[in-house]
Amino acid sequence: MAGGVGTHERGGRRGRGTALVAALGALTLLFGVLVSVVGGAGEAQAATVTGQIGNYGGGCLENANNSTATNNPQQLNYCGTGLGQQWSRYSDGTIRVQGGCIDTLNGGTGNGTRVVLVVCSATSTSQKWTLLASGVVQNQKSARCLAPLNNQVYARVAVTIATCVNTNAQKWALPALSTPTTTTTTPPPPTTTTTAPPTTTTTVPPTTTTVPPTTTTTVPPTTTTTVPPTTTTTPPTTTTTPPPNQTTQVWDSGFTASGFDNFDDTPWNDVGASAPVIVNSPVTPGAKAAQFTMPAKGTRTEIVPTTAEFTEGQDRWFRFSFVLGANFPTQVTTWQVLTQWKNDGDGSPPLEITAGRGNLNLEGGYGYPGTPRTFAQTLAPAVIGQRTDLIVHVFFSRDPSKGTVDVWDNGAQVLTGYKPAGGTLYPTSKASTATLSSYWKMGIYRDSAITQQAQYTIESAKVGNTRAQVS
Repeated sequence: MAGGVGTHERGGRRGRGTALVAALGALTLLFGVLVSVVGGAGEAQAATVTGQIGNYGGGCLENANNSTATNNPQQLNYCGTGLGQQWSRYSDGTIRVQGGCIDTLNGGTGNGTRVVLVVCSATSTSQKWTLLASGVVQNQKSARCLAPLNNQVYARVAVTIATCVNTNAQKWALPALSTPTTTTTTPPPPTTTTTAPPTTTTTVPPTTTTVPPTTTTTVPPTTTTTVPPTTTTTPPTTTTTPPPNQTTQVWDSGFTASGFDNFDDTPWNDVGASAPVIVNSPVTPGAKAAQFTMPAKGTRTEIVPTTAEFTEGQDRWFRFSFVLGANFPTQVTTWQVLTQWKNDGDGSPPLEITAGRGNLNLEGGYGYPGTPRTFAQTLAPAVIGQRTDLIVHVFFSRDPSKGTVDVWDNGAQVLTGYKPAGGTLYPTSKASTATLSSYWKMGIYRDSAITQQAQYTIESAKVGNTRAQVS
């Protein structure tokens, strides 16, 4: 997908996905048609047409994370077969997915207002959309058009409403209209009443019962022994309630068995560099690894795990194992990212691990909405030619007093309970860095001013709810 890579300046260097699909001519939209026939006399057949909504610039409209929560954000992403990309367009103007309708956030009409999923309403004009002949989809309340944020086309960019302009980023290919169900009333068949035959009553003669005389037996007095009371101590019951948002999340890169199967679909996120390749691990016999090569003045070559995003209050563990090549430029004095936890939206991420000035560093906060809240923590020396195992523990929160990071380098803890100045998620705002979640991506992303070639391999990457799951 062309465009949407952001600038090469530090403050805006984290745009995601530079090439989802090259152009509409290369975009294959597989519109699935589901026809539901309502049986029975007097009822018309009704057809619901479902399929992808493809963007002319590339990619497809998606209900983020397949969530049906009210105000769940909509995004542009790689075209796939998930439920969040199975859309239906109705003659009442609504566009529906997973039982809900897309709307502007709180019915807003301003430029850049987020598009979200809500409960369908028959009276809300902000839920009504008009497909114009030019391919733009216009919101009937605001007269603005459906568009990725800032008309930039890259993976998981937020979808908004924007001033309508003649650009492929605002043009969409939609499924055909769905036919509403029409029901007619058929008179019920006549009711047949059956008269029961008369009931015959039989009189039963009375029964005479003779009760034998009662014999009374005198029972001798009973001796009662008093047993001292027994004291039973019941141990207290401990109930462990999992904290909120701690859904099970376990993911493994699995390069040896699966290649790139556990990552988002190609094309990769490449600018001025070739796509990564699967190679034999340089340090582990019989294992496979993902190799990234960056030529002089290249900018990025990255991949994105196919796993759920990270939201407020989630506690997650990550393993990131890699080998820096023999000529990897560890002494650069500008930015050079190895992996990052990227906010949904444009701009620099809340958390990133960089290689520079001879060290591995935890950095972030450059893209904090409004005013940057930057930080940098040295983790360990950047060693070339041998495997480095990082375990990173993150409590995700927009609140800087709650969001924390712990890091282990080759088993030794090098950062404990660190609280980044801007939190471990960015707060939601109208800025381009507005977000409800972050996602993980890895590879090389660096300043185009760097003239040395760089190459490294990722040996293993994991996500889990506990340290044991990623060890």
